[in-house]
Amino acid sequence: MKLRAIWWGSLLLSISMHADAQNNPQSQTPPSPAFGQNMPILSPENPPLSGLDEPSLELRTVNRSFVSGALQVGESADSNSGNQLGGSKMTGVSHVLGALDLQKLWPRSDLFLEYLGGAGFGNNNYYVRQLQALGLEAITRWRTGQLTLRDGLNYLPDGSFFAASAGGLPGFGIATTGLQLGLPGLYHQVGGSLGTGARLSNTATLDVVQAITPRSAVTVVGAFGNTHFYHNVDNLIDGDESTVEAGYSHLVSRHDQIAIVDAFQLFRFPTRVGGEVYNNVFNVRWSHVITGRLSFLGGVGAQYTDVRLGVSSTNWSVSGRAVLRYQFERSSLTASYAKFTSPGSGFFAGAETQVAEVSFRRPIGRTFEFSSVGGFSHNKRLQPTFDFGAAGANSYNEGFFGMILKKHLGRSWDALAAYRFSEVQFNTTVTVAGSTGSTSQRQVGTIALEWHPKAIRID
Repeated sequence: MKLRAIWWGSLLLSISMHADAQNNPQSQTPPSPAFGQNMPILSPENPPLSGLDEPSLELRTVNRSFVSGALQVGESADSNSGNQLGGSKMTGVSHVLGALDLQKLWPRSDLFLEYLGGAGFGNNNYYVRQLQALGLEAITRWRTGQLTLRDGLNYLPDGSFFAASAGGLPGFGIATTGLQLGLPGLYHQVGGSLGTGARLSNTATLDVVQAITPRSAVTVVGAFGNTHFYHNVDNLIDGDESTVEAGYSHLVSRHDQIAIVDAFQLFRFPTRVGGEVYNNVFNVRWSHVITGRLSFLGGVGAQYTDVRLGVSSTNWSVSGRAVLRYQFERSSLTASYAKFTSPGSGFFAGAETQVAEVSFRRPIGRTFEFSSVGGFSHNKRLQPTFDFGAAGANSYNEGFFGMILKKHLGRSWDALAAYRFSEVQFNTTVTVAGSTGSTSQRQVGTIALEWHPKAIRID
């Protein structure tokens, strides 16, 4: 009888201990946490503010590895095919573009590759012009950090004719989308194009994030950009930009984050047109993020610029950037403003630049999708006036507006109509790219058909 009582007592004690363990998970030995579960500062929905990644309003979905391709054929009407000051007559341009994309995912690494290539065929002074672009994004992660390498190499005809005007490029877009992340002006700006000469542009960044607590992280960024303009008759200025920055980010709450960033930039130009520009930047940043609905990022600080062309000229100014993204029930809106030092877009050997942009996207019904983007920039010369590039001008403005209406024709076909308007205006009459004047205006209307077959899974 006593042994039976002891047995029943032991059984009841073991049952009660098991129930207590179920109600108190901390009493169990937890498994090794996965990336992001033990470090909220590394969450893709609210990444470190001092790094290059920015919050996404889209909820995370299951990803797969695949290879995909696309082919686009279109026809454009161009009001200024010579891309000149003063304009030129209307010209028809046909284009053929193809894209090949790779997305390969591993447990702790991701790889994205893109190739975009094609050509435009026109009459009069347009002839045949080719587009070549390569894009790379590689990510590797460990339990408390990650490293991201990005690179975009572009050979663009007429500056940015296809990338900005043809509308609705096939593929991911990583080969032709500028790196407008992190420090204001970190990317090598390619804008304000004139003339028919092609340009070769490359931008590469290396971003390292290391969490030091679940709420704090340090970041280090290195970047290099280079632009080379072909055909010296266009009188555009080559240049390159090197950037190194370090930062610290801290999550104040679930939705709010603060950060500080210190950076050094070096702009270099050919000796005959401009020396070097040294730029030191300090930014304080704040972000408010509500996953799936809203993200706001703001940063402001001082920058110390040293322009060296024979003699040294220094000045203090304000650098800043603000980005608002809002997700409505069926549409999305993005607005941004930035003030920074830029390479000068080939017109100047360095410039003080202010850029404002607004974009909007909305599906219409079940098979249509509408998107639009508009922007304005003001660029003021850093270097003294010299007899090269936009000689005599102290500043120029650039404005643009574009919209695309896309119709889904089943799973593998899309039809699109696009319109693009752009204008470059100098503060005085200049001679650039073989033409003389103060204003270049261009309008391009495009219709195209795109085929994108089913992606091939490779996992």
